[in-house]
Amino acid sequence: MVNKRLIFTLYTLITVCIGFATVVEKYRGTRFASEQIYGTWWFAALWMLLTAAACVYMVRLHLYRRVAVMMLHLSFVVILAGALTTHLFSRSGIIGLRIGTAVSSYTDDEGHPHQLPFSLTLKEFQIVNYPGTDAPLDYQSIIQNTHGEDVVVSMNHVGYIDGYRLFQSSYDSDGEGVSLGISHDPYGIAITYFGYLLLLVSIIATLLSRHTQMRMLYRKAMQPLVLLVLLSLSPSPLRAADGLQVVDKDIAHRIGTINVIYNNRICPLNTVATDFVTKLSGSASWSGYSADEIFASWMIYYSPWEQQKLIRVKNRDVQQMLGINGQWASYRDFVDEYQTYKLKDAVEAMRKGDGSMNRKALTEADEQFHMVEMFYSGQFIRMFPYRSSDDVDWYTPGGQSLPKEIPVKEQFFIKQSMDYLTESIVTGQRDRAMEIIAKIKLFQRDMLQAGDPSSATTTEDILPSERTTRAEIFYNTVRSQKWPVFAALTLSLMLCVVLLLSSHQKSWLKALSLTFVTLLTLYVTLLLGLRWWLSGHIPVSNGHETMLFMACSLLLLTIFLHRKFPIIAGFGPLLASFCLLVAMLAGSNSQLTPLMPVLHSPLLSVHVMTVMCAYALFALQWLLGVQAFLLRRHKRVDELERVTALSQLLLYPAVFLLTIGIFLGAVWANVSWGNYWSWDPKESWALITLMVYAVPFHKASVGFLRKPHYYHIYMISAFLVVIITYFGVNYLLVLKLNI
Repeated sequence: MVNKRLIFTLYTLITVCIGFATVVEKYRGTRFASEQIYGTWWFAALWMLLTAAACVYMVRLHLYRRVAVMMLHLSFVVILAGALTTHLFSRSGIIGLRIGTAVSSYTDDEGHPHQLPFSLTLKEFQIVNYPGTDAPLDYQSIIQNTHGEDVVVSMNHVGYIDGYRLFQSSYDSDGEGVSLGISHDPYGIAITYFGYLLLLVSIIATLLSRHTQMRMLYRKAMQPLVLLVLLSLSPSPLRAADGLQVVDKDIAHRIGTINVIYNNRICPLNTVATDFVTKLSGSASWSGYSADEIFASWMIYYSPWEQQKLIRVKNRDVQQMLGINGQWASYRDFVDEYQTYKLKDAVEAMRKGDGSMNRKALTEADEQFHMVEMFYSGQFIRMFPYRSSDDVDWYTPGGQSLPKEIPVKEQFFIKQSMDYLTESIVTGQRDRAMEIIAKIKLFQRDMLQAGDPSSATTTEDILPSERTTRAEIFYNTVRSQKWPVFAALTLSLMLCVVLLLSSHQKSWLKALSLTFVTLLTLYVTLLLGLRWWLSGHIPVSNGHETMLFMACSLLLLTIFLHRKFPIIAGFGPLLASFCLLVAMLAGSNSQLTPLMPVLHSPLLSVHVMTVMCAYALFALQWLLGVQAFLLRRHKRVDELERVTALSQLLLYPAVFLLTIGIFLGAVWANVSWGNYWSWDPKESWALITLMVYAVPFHKASVGFLRKPHYYHIYMISAFLVVIITYFGVNYLLVLKLNI
């Protein structure tokens, strides 16, 4: 009993310490948290005491009789032993290199120099950009060691020299030097990786073992159950406009197919127009006009469009400052008769910390105003490329400061083509306008074919194909529609009500729910598939994409499990719909952007996918907990028992997926940064989540969890940790990357 209480106390204390340390790090910095908490003797002592007490307790329980479970626990002991070995015997620091200069020492984290058994010389450093843009794709350093051997170090590619590991950290502003991380850990990594392997094997063995509760829980959970009811939202209509000068719809659409540089990638102007109109009005269309029509018309007939009430301002205080009635403003409403920006003083006061207004609302209104300012400055229509060797620069129409190396004929086209297009549209010369648009596209291809003929990058590698352009325009149309999300929420609500009131699920109801789930799955899969195609990477790189992936995971789980666990047919689409709502509210995260160099790793993609699948299962358990309280209130004992069994059954794959995801993330960090665990907030809270959800596995030791009522209270409360891990860490405890 004493040993059990000691383990529980140490376990809780460590969990609280980790959570407290992330808050300390937010306000006092990473180094302070590392020195005062993570790197202290007492923190290490807590882990060692917990490990020792757990080992003694496992022997007392004769856990060695259950080989799979014993291996699972021992794997964590091995991982902790590896971490301790790394802490005691590894060495790490930063080495600065300049091209042509040999260096044989590095500086540790405390600024102390250390001698290396070899010297390193930087032969070359280069930034590899995404084709046709100035967005970095990779950072590559070619290092020569004492033996004259070349070693390549880049993002996600570690260099190895005589047991030392080199990884890319940062580079000098002149491009003639780099700072490389260097580490020497001959024992700790090997021990830790062996622990990871043992963990994976033991997880598989546990899932296949006959000596766990999974089979019994499976049998109990195979009965039909019902769901709960949640609220839906509905969109508000936009206002109409009268008597506006608008560019011909076909011409506007053709203008939308012209390629431009936006968000560090080449995309059709339609993408810019969609984001522009959505940012201003909250929707990708306004008063029946498409984003292409609004964007092109505002470019040409700017004066009347400045007076249109298409900018949505939700906050009343901001509305009063602009002098408008209601939530719709024009661009002219943002400036007074002297062309002075009305929100200037309030924004400056907010930035100084002196303002009393709603910061979010004021920031949003300020961004809307400056969105139009950027529009007028031409930052959204950099459509004229010029290529020299592998470098490509893009220029705005009418550019006045073009490089001298651009031939006079091409300079003239850049400066005058949009004027000719405007003239053609205003005078109603439709065919001539179409011809000029075609010439702009031809100019882009001709300019990108110029430069070094031997270059490995061709025009086809840089400019999107017509097929890709059509796909992106279609994707912009799909992603800008809010009604599918609200329809999904509404239909999920209706399905929940019907299932709640039905004592027996009829065949037509099952078919209807499966049809709904299938259609919703196809919609989410379409969004993910298009993002994957257009971005060129697995779409799990930001909050919008991870919410889409979580929705897809929930829906696929529903399709696979709905026959044996009918309750999933309600929970799955309901949770998926709310994931879609969160993704829709993610704002700028829905835009397609190039990946940061460090994120180019399949390990990272698999890490995110496994973790998000785990979060999806935790969300299902949360809803099962809520449903359990409803069943308990109505004294439906049999159904309560099945709900509890299903929740406990889902705990196995959920915790195991999270465990695998965490340690895959550690391997990715080791490959990218040279350190498999650095106690950053994301790592720390993922570990906290794992520790919190691992507790219900030990019901025999934690007595109160044996009662279904307390078990569900715990699972409902535990989901708060998931929310903090995903939203709190991402938006409140964000850590900045080096490069």
